[in-house]
Amino acid sequence: PPGPCLVVTRGAEVGALSGPMRAALDRGTGAVIARLAQCIERGRDDGSLAAAPDPQTAAQTLYQSWIGASLLAKVQRSSASMDRAMSTTRLLLGLPAQD
Repeated sequence: PPGPCLVVTRGAEVGALSGPMRAALDRGTGAVIARLAQCIERGRDDGSLAAAPDPQTAAQTLYQSWIGASLLAKVQRSSASMDRAMSTTRLLLGLPAQD
């Protein structure tokens, strides 16, 4: 199975990281956000997502929400923040709420 997310495990320490490491993290997160924006745009275009907001803004918002939720889940040793992130994701993308 894949290991822990580098952004979650090292991102909070970014101020202490070397310039090249910060740049690599920035490129990596930018690529994830860009891919997510493409998926949101495709979903909006094919009708599988309701009138989602601007794909780039939505992707950045969702990525930030999930990174924050991941950090809180580790600190609180609870999945509650992940559940809230999922609810927020569904709301932002116009998807029905899960039971």
